[in-house]
Amino acid sequence: MAGLKIRKARTGDVGAIFAIRSRVRENHLSASQLAERGITKTAFGKWLTDGYGIWIADLDGSAAGFAIAIPSESTLWALFVDPDFEGRGVGAALLRMAEDWLFEQGCDDISLTTGADPKNRAHGFYEMHGWISTGDEDGGEVEYIKSNPSMSLFDFT
Repeated sequence: MAGLKIRKARTGDVGAIFAIRSRVRENHLSASQLAERGITKTAFGKWLTDGYGIWIADLDGSAAGFAIAIPSESTLWALFVDPDFEGRGVGAALLRMAEDWLFEQGCDDISLTTGADPKNRAHGFYEMHGWISTGDEDGGEVEYIKSNPSMSLFDFT
């Protein structure tokens, strides 16, 4: 998509990330709810130095979405798109970047969780991109997994 750039996040992006997170249509959490879960601007700065993969999607000069991946947990921890930019390939580009990066970090299987409500659009999005629901639910969240496509049961090299 013309005008779409995915780049590594910087400390100065924290405001845009929190603005996007507070505007989402599904899985919405207020600033105080995020803080209760340890998701603060201070924590974000630490994540940048702790080896998390954090990306910003820039579309025509505006922050359109973000993704956070944690290689030590083999997980895509967050992926959110600003509602003003939905349906323009932002989520798919962020997902591809995070998946590729996690696999490059040596993760054979990666996971994510999303709200268990079957009306949640994330289910169709992740399934369309090859993620498989494990059916495991915990605390209102359902788990999805994806295996590294370059790995094979018959690859003994």
